[in-house]
Amino acid sequence: MFLFEIIGSILGFGLNLFVGFIKLIVVMIIAAIAAFKGYNPWLFAFVAIITPWPVSFIMVLCMSYLPKKFPKFPNHIKHHSAFEGKNPVIASIMALSAMIAKADGSVSKEEIRYIKDSISKQFGISQNEVNDYADCFNYGKSHPEDYEAFTQMIRGYYRTRRDYVLALSYMFVGLSVQEGNDNAAKEAQTKKIIMDLGLSEYEYQAFRMAYMGQGQGYGYGFGQGYTGGYGQYTGQGQQGFGGGFTSQEDLIKKYTEVLGVSPDASMSEIKRAYRKLVKEYHPDKMAAGSVPPEYIEFANKKIRDINEAYEYLEKVKGGK
Repeated sequence: MFLFEIIGSILGFGLNLFVGFIKLIVVMIIAAIAAFKGYNPWLFAFVAIITPWPVSFIMVLCMSYLPKKFPKFPNHIKHHSAFEGKNPVIASIMALSAMIAKADGSVSKEEIRYIKDSISKQFGISQNEVNDYADCFNYGKSHPEDYEAFTQMIRGYYRTRRDYVLALSYMFVGLSVQEGNDNAAKEAQTKKIIMDLGLSEYEYQAFRMAYMGQGQGYGYGFGQGYTGGYGQYTGQGQQGFGGGFTSQEDLIKKYTEVLGVSPDASMSEIKRAYRKLVKEYHPDKMAAGSVPPEYIEFANKKIRDINEAYEYLEKVKGGK
């Protein structure tokens, strides 16, 4: 009898452990769905924990119907007449474009044409529909200090950098160099906006150099890449980056910059960064018609650069 009680206790403990494990998985799924849809994942996870596990399963099913939560403008923008009834993303792009165009003190007809053409193509709307956002553009010209409200709207709406955020950043860089590449005010304003959209300074420079045709992809002349058997260091330097000579240490620094990791990153970190960038920049992953053709060409160059960087780092670091 005592033996049966022990066996029953063990089985009961095992069953409780299994149910607890399933409940943990369900809670993690609920939190992930909440985060994806823009809600507080910790709040939803807490509710899932304190409810009976059958109710948690029902929560998973119901959350698929939970509407996605989009960011909101601050009240002084939300209630401004320029933004009432407007698509908040297009309104944000118009305002940010105005900030970049006006950074040097004036807005040219060429810049207006570039902005209207870019937005019209990217969102599939007519030029007349773009004209409906003229007040948003005018607001941006007068209120450059509000740039964070508009970058946060775009980041919150799209959640990830892939497709629109990257393509928009490319468009903003194009706008900043419409009338030359030596305007410090425009460059500073554009850089501030792009970095607040979630891109790094290195990516900003890559967009800028690529748009101006100064190199492939990241702008370091990766078309020729490294030579000499994946950077075999001889102590006398090595050919790479467009024909110059550089050490293995320099190549590691440059290639890790391409992947957005530190020079002493482990191969596991390098692999994660590589996979993330390939997912973000691969043209086949982009929504059809959501990005301009020139950005597709740029993305193709970036993919080649990313692959080259990973191949080199795998060769020199893979055995470490």
